[in-house]
Amino acid sequence: MLLTWQEMNWLWAESPWLSLAVVGWIGACFGSFSNVLVYRLPRNLSIVTPRSYCPACARQIRWFDNIPLLSWVLLRGRCRHCRDRIPPRYFLLEAAGSVCALAGIIRFGWTVEGLAAGVLLLLLLDIALIDWQHMIIPHTLTIFGMISGVAFAALGAMDLLTSLLGLVVGAGSILAVSLGYKLVRGVIGMGGGDVMLMGMVGAFLGSWGVLGVLFAGALMGTVYALSIGRGKIDGGAKLPFGTFLAAGAAVVLFAGREILAWYLSLV
Repeated sequence: MLLTWQEMNWLWAESPWLSLAVVGWIGACFGSFSNVLVYRLPRNLSIVTPRSYCPACARQIRWFDNIPLLSWVLLRGRCRHCRDRIPPRYFLLEAAGSVCALAGIIRFGWTVEGLAAGVLLLLLLDIALIDWQHMIIPHTLTIFGMISGVAFAALGAMDLLTSLLGLVVGAGSILAVSLGYKLVRGVIGMGGGDVMLMGMVGAFLGSWGVLGVLFAGALMGTVYALSIGRGKIDGGAKLPFGTFLAAGAAVVLFAGREILAWYLSLV
């Protein structure tokens, strides 16, 4: 049974290390579910059925072989039945989920804002991996993210109006850029997934955060394009821009205000 909000606040005050362990474990569980999302959503498969199974022998994975982090270690990265190798990415994504949850709580404390940060990081992680591998951003994740961002704002993570305005500005800014690019180049520069992603980011970070994410994402994307183009940018090359926007959102979430203050001090 999950602990209530009051119990977690008490646990945080009485035993910070134990509460961090609980948060890390919950994050690992969501990281385990991320393995399902990252594999099934791009393939238009149900994320509910069938239950997890071994791709090699098709045997269902029992609950005691599906414990986040622990089972992979105890099984030494192999299926209990056929002994086929279980890729390390499953363990790594579970660990990443744990890090995301812990990072939100450590940065913002056991608050609604800290919880919202953990959820946002988990969503950004899934979106970044899917877009990197498949060049798509599932609307399932971004719509859930937009609803979550607004809901957290209503619970006190930020001003509700700020969240709603951020959602509109985030989606609208990418939509405007995409339409402008089509007018100039005759092709769509960014897809609907990027529009939805920035709407989600705006719902969590507000309109001020949208500008920072766009700048950071564009900077990272440009550096990557230069690196694969050996110093030149191929205007026709397709880039997983959602991955860079997700990375930029993580940077703005944790250091956006500090970076902005530093920049303004130089002006």
